[in-house]
Amino acid sequence: MHAVLLTWNPGPDDDYVWSPETWEREVVDAIEANGPVATTWGVGRHVNGIDPGDTAFLYRQGPHGRGIVARGVIRSTPWTAPHWDPERSRRGAATRVVDLELVEAVPLAEAIEVTELEMATPEFPWRKVYSSGRRTPPSVTERLLHLWRLHHDDG
Repeated sequence: MHAVLLTWNPGPDDDYVWSPETWEREVVDAIEANGPVATTWGVGRHVNGIDPGDTAFLYRQGPHGRGIVARGVIRSTPWTAPHWDPERSRRGAATRVVDLELVEAVPLAEAIEVTELEMATPEFPWRKVYSSGRRTPPSVTERLLHLWRLHHDDG
């Protein structure tokens, strides 16, 4: 069993896709109140071996902190959509995405930080995840699921 890491870099202003406040309201609180949150997410060039039912983890990156902030379930195989960058999309660029259902999420301040991920799975290069859609090996996935469960249940 593998998991898929979906990366999220909120950019220099910490607000691309969600700001910390909208993340809390539109994802964390929404899941708690109404159940899973449906969205699409880019997988970049990683299109093989991603299937409906796969576990996904949203891995936040960038200067505002790195860590796992949500667990989800992939609901589609990768498909082509307009590029997420409006300028590139206007020029006809496309990207590969999956339908995603976020089923558990934590406030950004409660992310499983990269140092904790490195301690739990030292063989995985957490600081070298450069694109979304990367699969984790089965041994890493098993420990990551365990770590998430411990972390999420404590949250």
